[in-house]
Amino acid sequence: MKQTLQKLAELALTHLATFAFPLVFAVVCGRTLGLHDYGVVSIYTALCAFLGVVVEFGFDWHGIREVSPARHQRQHCHRVVWNITAARLLVCAAVWVVGGAVLLMRRPWSEIPLMWAAGAFMVGFALDTSWYLRAHERIRTMLAITVSIRVAGVGLLFWLVREPGDLLGAVWCYAVISLTTSAVSWWVLWRQGLASRQRTDLRYIVHLMRQAWVILLGNLNGALLTNGGVALLGMIASPETVGAANLALRVKMAGQALLLPLNQLAYVRITALAPQGTQAAVALARKALVALMVVAVGAVVVLLFSAGMISTAVFKVPTPLAESLILLAALSIPMNAASNLFGMQCLIAFGAERAYALALVCASAVFAALLLRQGGLSYGWALVAAETCTLVLTALCLRHIVAQRSLRLA
Repeated sequence: MKQTLQKLAELALTHLATFAFPLVFAVVCGRTLGLHDYGVVSIYTALCAFLGVVVEFGFDWHGIREVSPARHQRQHCHRVVWNITAARLLVCAAVWVVGGAVLLMRRPWSEIPLMWAAGAFMVGFALDTSWYLRAHERIRTMLAITVSIRVAGVGLLFWLVREPGDLLGAVWCYAVISLTTSAVSWWVLWRQGLASRQRTDLRYIVHLMRQAWVILLGNLNGALLTNGGVALLGMIASPETVGAANLALRVKMAGQALLLPLNQLAYVRITALAPQGTQAAVALARKALVALMVVAVGAVVVLLFSAGMISTAVFKVPTPLAESLILLAALSIPMNAASNLFGMQCLIAFGAERAYALALVCASAVFAALLLRQGGLSYGWALVAAETCTLVLTALCLRHIVAQRSLRLA
């Protein structure tokens, strides 16, 4: 228990550093660039994060499932991380070609430098190995890398974004952090003997893609509820609306960061228990659910009382749209926490990726239908409705699967 609590604390600090930076970024850019230009920057950062889900391709969760039960089989682990990284780089190149073409058609050509910075961010994302460190439960290593680079990133942000019009500096700041984090992570893996040069096996990469594409489908639809929604909003709404929605999303994700240590450690442990039987995995999931709800409700209470203060602090003047969107986003946190546990942790651990993907497809359809109404608060209400849909569907699917597995064992 002591070791588990220590790892949870380390994961919490890691995610505090990870999600604190976007909040600092929002405050600095919102106050320096103004609501309009912050909205333009938000389009690129949100689009990169959404396309990053395609680059990730579901490999993170699949990779943890491959590595976690076989951590002591060094060559197997090295082969997995090497080929998953190669696959992500291939996907990144394809996404960059298609995404760059769409941006050239939809955005002004004067923003091409922003597009190059966004591409650099995606390369860094493709090289990310945080999933591999989590699979080995090297949380302290992750913590050291994340905190040191994010602290340096805050200094870089203040240096690059000093006056109105510094949009390029803002996007490049994100790109530099992404590239540096991946470079340092790979150096540490080499030094600690957790990675080595392996043969790039195209057959194995194809096998990985076949195994992970269902997780990708689910993650992609799930990402539409976050960064994808802000990116889509950028194509149909004013930059001011995009800026307000992106701030609400960043605040929500900061609240969710409190839950990520529990979610990620629970997934590793549930994945390890699932092959041994259903009861132990379900018992652990129930304990995780109680802990998640306690933290989530606490986060909601804090955000309900501080929404107005946050929006005023970022944009210097009261912004009713941003305040309302923060309130709606906060209400969706407990639902998101429970549906993530039921879907991303339990359904995938039990091998029911298709059920998880189908639930998120339905939720994203609800989200898109409501978002396209284009009302000022449509993003917030679409978010609440989609999270509710995801929670109900994943809970029903998990209940059905657990009942089936219990009958087989009986």
